[in-house]
Amino acid sequence: VGSTVAEEYDTEVGAFYEMQAAKLGNLKPDDATIMALSADRQKLLAGQTMFRANCATCHAPDGGGKTGPNLTDDFYINVKRPEDLFRVVRDGVEAKGMPKWGKRFSEVQLVLLSSYVASLRGSSPASPLKAQGDQVGAWTVPVAAPESPAEKTASVDPTVADAATGR
Repeated sequence: VGSTVAEEYDTEVGAFYEMQAAKLGNLKPDDATIMALSADRQKLLAGQTMFRANCATCHAPDGGGKTGPNLTDDFYINVKRPEDLFRVVRDGVEAKGMPKWGKRFSEVQLVLLSSYVASLRGSSPASPLKAQGDQVGAWTVPVAAPESPAEKTASVDPTVADAATGR
């Protein structure tokens, strides 16, 4: 028996979003990038498609867990920070049956997939598995330090006249 129409559609949509992901360039697998992407509905579509095609078998389509843990609660086995999601997805956790996806997906795809997984936290799956692992506090994203006055001055375009001084 071949693929269903829905599976073929998901495959085609996934290929499209993978092409779009390639256009994003180099995405850093860090906390700030993963959290920013986890709030971007458009970019999450690529991660969602990859998740449904590759991860839903173990984690359920809504992330509530099956043979793999629930990804929607605040409890994690191998994750303390958002960038740990990237590491676990890329390197797997052999002892727990989590496959290594690092050879199958590009780094950009892994960042998008990790961002989608991060977005599942706090959602309400239909049949969630009970919590596993340690409770992890809310993820916070470091805020970039404000520019110093010297950096602000250096970034001003001297060819633009200042309306207040007429220079």
